[in-house]
Amino acid sequence: MSPNRSSALACALVLASSSLAFADPPSNWSTITLPPNQVSIPNSIGTTVTFMTTTDAWLYSGVTKEWTVLPVSNPSPIFQANDYCIIQDGNLIHGFASHTGKVDTIVTSGTATVVSGPASSSWVTLVADGTTLYGFGGFHGKWESVTLSQPNPTMVANRLIGLALDGSTVYGLSAHHGTFVPVAADPAALLTVVGEGEAATANSPGNFRGFSAQQNTWATQTVPVGALSIQKNEYAIQWSGNQAWGYSGLTGTMASYTASAPIVNIDGAEGVAGFVDGSNVVCYGSGRGQFVSRPAVAPSFYFDYHFAFVIESGSVTPFSALSGQYGATLPGTYSVTANDAVAYLDSATGDYAYSPVLNTFTAAPLSNANSVSCVRDAVVLGHPSGYEAYSARHGTWVSLATSLAGSFQAPTSGATFVAIDGAGDIAHVFDARLNRWATVTGQAALTIKISRHTCMAHDGVTGFGFGQPSGEWYAEPLTQAPTKFDTASSIGTLTHGTQLSVYSVQGSFAYTGRYPEFTQAINLGNTLRLHQVAPPGSNLLLLLGVQPAYIDMGTTLGRLYIDPSFFVVIPWPVAVDGDGILDMDIPVPNNPIIIGLQPQLQNYVIPPAGADPWLSSSVAPVLF
Repeated sequence: MSPNRSSALACALVLASSSLAFADPPSNWSTITLPPNQVSIPNSIGTTVTFMTTTDAWLYSGVTKEWTVLPVSNPSPIFQANDYCIIQDGNLIHGFASHTGKVDTIVTSGTATVVSGPASSSWVTLVADGTTLYGFGGFHGKWESVTLSQPNPTMVANRLIGLALDGSTVYGLSAHHGTFVPVAADPAALLTVVGEGEAATANSPGNFRGFSAQQNTWATQTVPVGALSIQKNEYAIQWSGNQAWGYSGLTGTMASYTASAPIVNIDGAEGVAGFVDGSNVVCYGSGRGQFVSRPAVAPSFYFDYHFAFVIESGSVTPFSALSGQYGATLPGTYSVTANDAVAYLDSATGDYAYSPVLNTFTAAPLSNANSVSCVRDAVVLGHPSGYEAYSARHGTWVSLATSLAGSFQAPTSGATFVAIDGAGDIAHVFDARLNRWATVTGQAALTIKISRHTCMAHDGVTGFGFGQPSGEWYAEPLTQAPTKFDTASSIGTLTHGTQLSVYSVQGSFAYTGRYPEFTQAINLGNTLRLHQVAPPGSNLLLLLGVQPAYIDMGTTLGRLYIDPSFFVVIPWPVAVDGDGILDMDIPVPNNPIIIGLQPQLQNYVIPPAGADPWLSSSVAPVLF
């Protein structure tokens, strides 16, 4: 569609919103009356909320915004993870995935061995029952199985990958794909998954084997016996003499590098590594899965999740693990404050913010700030009149004027900065995805909690929730002041009287990858998996643009989150399924020309039976 036709559609949406009585777009809140026979209090984590009654397990999906009530007779405690739950009930093992909103069940002997990733952050579970191996991936949402050559396999699981050693075969299970992928191995293979678990290894002397959570494939490499190794969230590297081999869990590929002399040591962070090779410095980035060298004099390294700084006397050169490239050198000597996807460099002569998404430095609008806060992908500078905020996605500074200086919350474990204003009744969140400040005002001083990319608040009469993925404040009326207030990762709850209100950061249109505000990258050569929640039978127009926006189309139609000066409209060929959620898969070409692209996507939802349309939430993946 041409830009003119795109603009014409945007104008049509504006006119329609002012002349028709639309149904309200869905909220990110939902409220139920708690059952009287509870035996546990609601617990929230990731995109799930659970509690037990005397007869049922209650399971909430923050994606579908619906409760599933599962009858149970004698369950063990629920294993609750970010995006799924496992419930053992005698010889039944139930798996519930929030991305499908469904329960899948296997029947076991009753003595099966169950291995999951860490309860605080898991997406995969393995079950060995005799010679049958089952696997449940949190994004796949179904049990899959494979027949083993013998019982009691060695099993490990961590975050996104589960591994099982069955004699001369190792099986890899990715939470994204949920199917078992075999590789020939040997009984001496050591199974290792660390951190976020985008990469796993099954190494034995002389054999380097890597498994990719993203690509669902193995790669193998013969290496010298006794090779040294480093393994992080997104890659594994082995080296011996002057040779190095690197495996990326994002690209699923094995790369090699030949140095001019024996390699002494390799160090790094979750997605990046580096070492010195004579008069050169060498960096490895998981985003492209390659080693890249450049000249350097007496260099040292500063590493964070997806970038490295090569520090020489009087200069800093960045390396982005996303693009696998060095950026322009910045003269000067700096102290560095950083978080996963952003850095702030301070010196007596000038301050700068750095983005590995853009691989550029941007000068700060002021020096000697009252405060410097680095959350996951944003830098916020405080000054007497307000704040200046920088998003790693956009590389610009966005101003906010406040009357209450220096009152804010900015936990470095998350992606959310909230400035508190007025008499404590106003909260401004920096929306790093849409590059704006989002404001909400309560009727009294707000009680505020932040977890990861979620901010929740209440004033005693209304609950408020903001999530970086959905870019909007959503409100929910309360029956009385909350007696319990919990926020965990991408979800949270308010208990008020007999009512339980649940807030989720996932809008009606969501996807599994939420980088850089959260984990889960969407890299080239993969599939962008989107989910639209809407009435069954709804038709969709997918709006695809290149720049974000925030255009209020009225309380009924919602917001347009894509710059209307140019976008294309794609009629989606399939209607929303009978269960009210449609999986929309878009292949991402493995073409380096689109590295760093941030497509802006949103749906125009047309419900069936003459109901009026509305605009979904939006997503903006960073491709690399």
